[in-house]
Amino acid sequence: MAAKWLPVIDEERCNGCRACVDACGPKSLEMVNNLAVLVRPDTCGSEEHCIAPCQYDAIHMAWVESDGNQQRGRWRT
Repeated sequence: MAAKWLPVIDEERCNGCRACVDACGPKSLEMVNNLAVLVRPDTCGSEEHCIAPCQYDAIHMAWVESDGNQQRGRWRT
């Protein structure tokens, strides 16, 4: 399995403001039980647009084991 550069949400810091969800062009993030969740990692383009809008430093990017379309986003094996 390869790793993909994906947003990771810190549940302790997320206050449910949905700024990251609104900034996500491909709609990979959604609100679930008042927390931002990466529900469609396969559609994430690894563009980091979701990071800057978060005023609570609750989201960051990391290499995460994943599968899916390797034409979408940044991957490493």
